[in-house]
Amino acid sequence: MAQVCVLLLTATYLAAYTVHTGLFSGRFNASVRPSTAHLLALSPIATGRWLLRQLALSQGPVLCWVFLSTGVVLLITDIQVTAALEIFVILVIYSLTAGAVGILCARVFRDTLFGTECATLLWCVLIAGALLLNPLQRYVDDPQPFIPLILHLNPLIVVYGIFEGLDIFRNPVLYELTPVTSYLYQYPNPWYLAGVWQLVIGGCCFLGTWWMCRSRSYNT
Repeated sequence: MAQVCVLLLTATYLAAYTVHTGLFSGRFNASVRPSTAHLLALSPIATGRWLLRQLALSQGPVLCWVFLSTGVVLLITDIQVTAALEIFVILVIYSLTAGAVGILCARVFRDTLFGTECATLLWCVLIAGALLLNPLQRYVDDPQPFIPLILHLNPLIVVYGIFEGLDIFRNPVLYELTPVTSYLYQYPNPWYLAGVWQLVIGGCCFLGTWWMCRSRSYNT
């Protein structure tokens, strides 16, 4: 869970900074050859390739940290190798998704910090979705249809799918703070279904950024 929280913050900022800086320098630095502005003007395919390359490069440090931290966890704990591999796979997916969300928010707000803050707010809403059911109960008679959606979109819930037997909602504190335990609920099964939903979110954000880069010039 700590890995997920650190990754969401770091991956979002690095991607937002890399793409924002690349677009800014490409527009205002004529000495760059070939300039980013020229690449973005070539074709939609060139724009998409450039964004994808920037996204992948920005996540290099994050993926190295994910590999090292997962290796350390494998060495100092008694988790199985298959569980460690599953952790690594899901963290790679989260890294790319967080990066895609970061570049979209940076593109919308045209600022790295504001974009990162907006993306962080999104992750906070997804993580705290189970707690937000309490105020929702005031307006909805039966919140149970929302529970599967909240659990599938929560990036932390996948931990309880990988490590069978864990149930965060049986914690005494959360048991009182969220009404989830009052209804029938099930964690994403299989566990990688949560990763699929995150890829959908990341793909939509990437396509949105691509469309915005093609539809109008980048101004700061």
